[in-house]
Amino acid sequence: MKEILLLLVMFWNVENYFDTYDNPSTNDEEFTPMGENHWSRKKFEQKRDDIAKTIMLAADRYGEFPALLGLCEVENRYVLEELVENTPLARVGYKIIHKDSPDSRGIDAALLYREETFAPLETKYLKADFPTREILYTKGVINRLDTVHILVNHWPSKSGGEKQSLLKRYQVAKVARHLTDSILQCNSRANILLMGDFNDTPDSLPLEYLVAPQVDSAGNVATGARLVNLAPFAAGADGTYKYREEWNTIDQFIVSENLLPDDSSLMPQWIFCRREMEIFAPEFLLQRDNTYMGLKMRRTYQGPRYMGGVSDHLPILLKIYTEDSEYTPN
Repeated sequence: MKEILLLLVMFWNVENYFDTYDNPSTNDEEFTPMGENHWSRKKFEQKRDDIAKTIMLAADRYGEFPALLGLCEVENRYVLEELVENTPLARVGYKIIHKDSPDSRGIDAALLYREETFAPLETKYLKADFPTREILYTKGVINRLDTVHILVNHWPSKSGGEKQSLLKRYQVAKVARHLTDSILQCNSRANILLMGDFNDTPDSLPLEYLVAPQVDSAGNVATGARLVNLAPFAAGADGTYKYREEWNTIDQFIVSENLLPDDSSLMPQWIFCRREMEIFAPEFLLQRDNTYMGLKMRRTYQGPRYMGGVSDHLPILLKIYTEDSEYTPN
């Protein structure tokens, strides 16, 4: 039977998606008209429109807009409202899940969703033991048929030293792991989707800890209770972030093995076929790298120089397919 796209999910670190106003509670002064970057309304609108353009290019390729769209490095709800209300995305009708985080620069994680595909039931924000971006957690029903647990992540960066920052990422991994373990202990067939900029590769200690199988009191691996990182099998570009000459995939989708099961009595009209992560790399997000060869991201700023680009990260897509030709996605 022919494969049909059942669900399309997108995640993107949109790098410093700030408004032009000074928030006295955060260190956002450089992204104001009088700040170091001379951030103007015109520059903001170009970045906003290019973010929307990228999402629309994904929709053009796959015939539908992402049902779920995770974002990080957004300053506040205002910049999200600008994106979903004052660009061509307005016709999609995205709804917003967002809360200001304790990050010193005021950059947050957020989730946009299409109401006809996803109905949120519960939302909360998970904190580590030190000031950093919170993990956005929401539980909801996809296509009114099955429940999925979603965690949108933006883990601490490697600034400040590899060893110190590794410990911080490990602490955030423990927060995420505590929640996913509790979910899987209640239901080993739970559908869990983690997405985010983890600021580390899949083979790092924090991410290996996050996906390690659960073990019961007797030391046995719990059946059906593990997470799978899809990044090592990603299609598309060589990575999501380039440092000097090396591309790394630090933006990832991690799913429970049972994500959208193939034998659920709740979903007899389709059979789960395939799930795939893609690193989405439309040409206008890239430029020639004259220093390290090949291509690199076309960023908004390169140091103090305004480049007019969008982000230093490539977006990622999660595609879940069915083989039932009678199923019609919303």
